[in-house]
Amino acid sequence: MHKVLVLGASGYLGKAIVKEMGKNKELQVYGTYLSHPALESDKMVKVDLGDASKIEEIVETLQPKSIVSCLRGDFEKQLLFHEIIAKYVKNSGGRIYFFSTANVFDNDLKKPHCEEERPNSCTDYGQYKIACENSLLAIGKEQVCILRLPQVWGKESPRMTALLNSLHQNEEITVYPNLFFNTNTDIKIARQLCHIMKHDLKGIFHLAAGDVMSHEAFYNNLMRALNFKGVSVKSNFSEEGYFALLSKREDEFPEGLRVTNQSVIEEMVHG
Repeated sequence: MHKVLVLGASGYLGKAIVKEMGKNKELQVYGTYLSHPALESDKMVKVDLGDASKIEEIVETLQPKSIVSCLRGDFEKQLLFHEIIAKYVKNSGGRIYFFSTANVFDNDLKKPHCEEERPNSCTDYGQYKIACENSLLAIGKEQVCILRLPQVWGKESPRMTALLNSLHQNEEITVYPNLFFNTNTDIKIARQLCHIMKHDLKGIFHLAAGDVMSHEAFYNNLMRALNFKGVSVKSNFSEEGYFALLSKREDEFPEGLRVTNQSVIEEMVHG
């Protein structure tokens, strides 16, 4: 039995991951949560980021073969957590799958970025994620997989919920014609992760749509697919550039696990 510990299992992405992993009878899935458990009580452990000793206790007790990290919260406390996890994985010979972000490139918005490019961030969030990536990669690429994400959507995602609330209340929707980005969904990311684990893939992956779309086009296409007409739209030209990830490893996924921005829209609207 392959034992997996999902850090942040009660978060939006974490829930999708434990649900997808639950379909595999060869995986024994455990998770951490802060307020609302996402699994049966005997498979969930409450963890406060302020209690670093707790994560040491958990990994030593469970002895997971794989650790998936999609934690959120205080940057410094998270970094300490990941340093503890890195030490455990190095000594146990296990694997860690760390969810990072397109923000690691937010100091260079002139183009989309691929896996082999060096991260370059000007924000606290991006720099924190880089620090976590470096801390984990220091133990060796054979044991670490970095999974960088674009904007994450889904039927019940915070972004989708906010958009629908605004549409139902006839509020003005702001779009950015000069900002280009790409997306993915919680469900597809969870399936891509399971594929990576099953096939023992290593290194850095950009789990993003294979195309880039303007923020304006994405929102207009999504609202049209949702059958909202006569929406009041305001164009804001203050944000510009590319907040997008592209991948040179897309061929390592089967066709059904490859993503386009339009397929993200269709998944949210039609399922």
